[in-house]
Amino acid sequence: MSKHLKRFLFAYIIVFIPLLFVTESIAWSAVLALLPSWPLLLVWILCDIKHFENCKKFPKEPYIIGDSTKVEYLSLEELEKRFEPGTNSLEVKE
Repeated sequence: MSKHLKRFLFAYIIVFIPLLFVTESIAWSAVLALLPSWPLLLVWILCDIKHFENCKKFPKEPYIIGDSTKVEYLSLEELEKRFEPGTNSLEVKE
């Protein structure tokens, strides 16, 4: 869970529990608890959208290079740089 989601859930529960005792209705408590906690929900949604956009810009795929057991996450450009002839990394034979 992201830190923004945790903050939203914490604020929501803090508001929801007292409202549950006042209204004696789970549905009304759930709706009314969203009023003070909606800014945190909005921040969480916007941060996730930004995260997804960054992932689309720079996608990284898992690769196991050589005899290694370590999985490395590289973009296509990083992979091409890794296998350029003359570097210390393994050279690709075509």
